[in-house]
Amino acid sequence: MKRVALLAVLALAGCGGASSESGISGGGKVLGKTVTVYSLTSDPGTTGRDFVDGEKLAISDAGGRAGELLVNFNSLDLGGDDRGDQGQAVRRAINDPQIIAAIVDATDVTVPLFNAAGILQVAPGGDETLESDPNELPSGKPTVGAVKGQLPADFDTRFKAAFGRAPTSTAEGGYRAMNGVLHAIAEAGAAGNDRTRVIRAYGL
Repeated sequence: MKRVALLAVLALAGCGGASSESGISGGGKVLGKTVTVYSLTSDPGTTGRDFVDGEKLAISDAGGRAGELLVNFNSLDLGGDDRGDQGQAVRRAINDPQIIAAIVDATDVTVPLFNAAGILQVAPGGDETLESDPNELPSGKPTVGAVKGQLPADFDTRFKAAFGRAPTSTAEGGYRAMNGVLHAIAEAGAAGNDRTRVIRAYGL
């Protein structure tokens, strides 16, 4: 059942299977001292702007680092409920050899693809039942977790100074999501560039 479900999702994503084209399969390490955290949300420049800005602020507050590693940030448009668009966005993220984690809602497209690639997925929304559904986890191992990062006491002040407007609860969610990912990377220590170790450091 797991393989059937995965192949169906890969077909929607235009991958046709877990091919070497994706470059990542079952975790592995990011080469070098720079990793990338991906944010996939619908309309990141408009309706998703506050969430993305919250993520950016969390990275800025951390000095662009997590432990000994430099952290890059890349935001992609998830494309709403369109399964084909979701698959294309996930594929773009997975194709990046520097990806260490992704912040994206749990859907029946995003969960199997990131799980098969062995990449931590922090899900601020979506269907939380997918996180433990064995039919959606082709690797057989958990890779999806809820947001659990923290906000600084002066978050409102920091956000307004950075972006010139008051934050919303959506901005708070973006900050907390990124804060949790950065903490996991730092917690993994010298293995912060190891995708499997980062998943474990997140508590999965």
